[in-house]
Amino acid sequence: MHATTVSAPTIQSQLKGGDIGVTTRWQERLIHYQQTIDDLVVDIANPYQISTDERAALAIRIKHANMAIYRCQSPDTVGPDTLTAFAAQLGLGSPDRNLCADTDGLSKIQVEKISTHQRYIPYTNKPLNWHTDGYYHTPDRLIRTMLLHCVRPALQGGTLEAMDHEIIYGLLREQDPRLAEALCHRDAMTIPENRPQGGPHRVQCSGPVFFWDAGALRMRYTARRQNVIWKHNNQTREAVAALGEILSGSGDLIVRRRLRPGEGLVCANVPHRREAFKDSQQIDQARLVYRGRYTRALHI
Repeated sequence: MHATTVSAPTIQSQLKGGDIGVTTRWQERLIHYQQTIDDLVVDIANPYQISTDERAALAIRIKHANMAIYRCQSPDTVGPDTLTAFAAQLGLGSPDRNLCADTDGLSKIQVEKISTHQRYIPYTNKPLNWHTDGYYHTPDRLIRTMLLHCVRPALQGGTLEAMDHEIIYGLLREQDPRLAEALCHRDAMTIPENRPQGGPHRVQCSGPVFFWDAGALRMRYTARRQNVIWKHNNQTREAVAALGEILSGSGDLIVRRRLRPGEGLVCANVPHRREAFKDSQQIDQARLVYRGRYTRALHI
């Protein structure tokens, strides 16, 4: 099978109105983002039927931060069927089916000690570094929305961190537009093919980190050092280093939350990571999070 390339229109061409206009829009975006992440939680009375006010509250947070945290008032009643109904009301349709997903398309993110899932870090108690979901997918399976729903938190740790990719891009461009441009090249980041024993073959996929999709800025990224190939030039290396510094040094712009039962993050597949955690020794009290990946964009 042949390698796949993700197309990347030049982001500079999307920013119209001159440098002054771009700077003004960036400053406005940053202000709205800072205000929004201080009030990111939306209470949901009935996930099967989102009210008009709840929908509006989710929409404004998605608009200004590309993410929202929802909090179900009856957490014990929320299961896969509830999440499917909730996602449908956000225009997401069915989840993208992956190797570790259940028949409903949702994945149970929990520590696995026996199944083949344990070879993947999300199914351990180890820390997960910065990434967007499906960064290794071909363009026809672009993950535009991601949902994480907490059924049970870990005994200790497991805090989620996330940051809006539009803010990341703005900070990078503010530092040096050449760095942002370097990560827009169609061969900026390559994920090698994967031939797991007993699993499906995944082709090599090359593409940009930042790119436009139907008028929306999107990002595909992983901070992992293995199984990722960056374009071999000084500008790309400098850009990747600068991006890493932004993710590690933007404390006041990072959303941090240890999700509680009934709480979840719904987002435009923004970069996120998870700290290591300690689980309960009782299986029925161990950490359990449902994850849904969607190729459709949020439509609220």
